[in-house]
Amino acid sequence: MTPITPLRQRLFLILELQSQQDLRAARVFSWVLTLMVLSNVLAVILESVPSIEAQYGLSLQLFDLFSVAFFSIEYLLRIWTAADRPPKKHATETRRRLAYVFSFHGLVDLLAILPFFLQALLPGLDLRFLRIIRVMRILKLSHYSTALEDLLASIYAERDAFVSALYLLVLSILITSCLMYFAEHALQPDKLGTIPDAMWWSIVTITTVGYGDVTPLSPWGKVIGAFTALSGIFTAALLTGIVASAFAARVRTHELKFTTEVEELLKDGHVDAKEQRTIEHLRHEYSLTEEHARAIVQQILEEKSLLNAKR
Repeated sequence: MTPITPLRQRLFLILELQSQQDLRAARVFSWVLTLMVLSNVLAVILESVPSIEAQYGLSLQLFDLFSVAFFSIEYLLRIWTAADRPPKKHATETRRRLAYVFSFHGLVDLLAILPFFLQALLPGLDLRFLRIIRVMRILKLSHYSTALEDLLASIYAERDAFVSALYLLVLSILITSCLMYFAEHALQPDKLGTIPDAMWWSIVTITTVGYGDVTPLSPWGKVIGAFTALSGIFTAALLTGIVASAFAARVRTHELKFTTEVEELLKDGHVDAKEQRTIEHLRHEYSLTEEHARAIVQQILEEKSLLNAKR
């Protein structure tokens, strides 16, 4: 394996907001990236207003070109510096780079620039919908927040329970829409004349949105409507409870893993500069706040000090 160059390692730490040596540079980059992402989202929104598009269309296009250049350079730098990610067992630099490219963050970074290059490579096709996809650049902020990853991982961890709850939700929609169709299709053939039409009403009712575009007229229809609304409350609460419980369990798991690794790291009861950098990396990896991580480290050091005193 080729030796790690200082420049590449410093850039990696700056991009990942983990640099203690270049903390100011890391924070400036994070703020610049955040500003660029939010500005791009705002630009996409403003482009949808015809009067703004007509007056400032050229300026918005130039800003998009600048944004694509900025995000492309950032993407290439992340691929290059991915070789300095904490190595896994028998992982080469190439494999670590590929791991980033096909990771969630890597795909999000690619998605941020892909619409522009697709439009440039395929000018004859109507790819206007790709302009809207640019709003997905806001996902780049997940580099500094693992909330979305934690949510998806939590759902995956409880996938059996989550799928069971979704099955109950689909079952409720199917049963209530069929019942409403038979109860109301003769009275409202334009709104509930088919089961798919009744499914729209069922989804709106179960999710407690209630647009009011379709309402039952017959006594049986009102009974079915009341039953549908109540079943929506139960299924929504069930899904919410599963996700909340899984998310809380993941947070506890992160805390336990961080504590275990820090205890192994601080066997001697002291923290040197290298160990401090490792702890900071672990803090980011497990999405802990500085105060929380500091409290855990302090508790471990106190426990080590008490054990050494007893000896």
